[in-house]
Amino acid sequence: MKYPFPDFVPVPSYEAMLTISIVSLFVGICLVCLGLLLLFLRKRKGKKTTIPWVCVSIGIILIANHSAQLLFNL
Repeated sequence: MKYPFPDFVPVPSYEAMLTISIVSLFVGICLVCLGLLLLFLRKRKGKKTTIPWVCVSIGIILIANHSAQLLFNL
């Protein structure tokens, strides 16, 4: 469904949006892996685990958002 956009609103092309979604999906996977690694290392040392949980949460949100966007656009 195409909506009319004013001329002053920049709208990226389909290929650009696809590239952004794929890169964001990859970043989300990396954030989850980094968060799990930090969680394991910081729990072993007995430190606070707030930062690793934030990384994991943001990564899961990115993965869910952009994988749904890729599924509905393909």
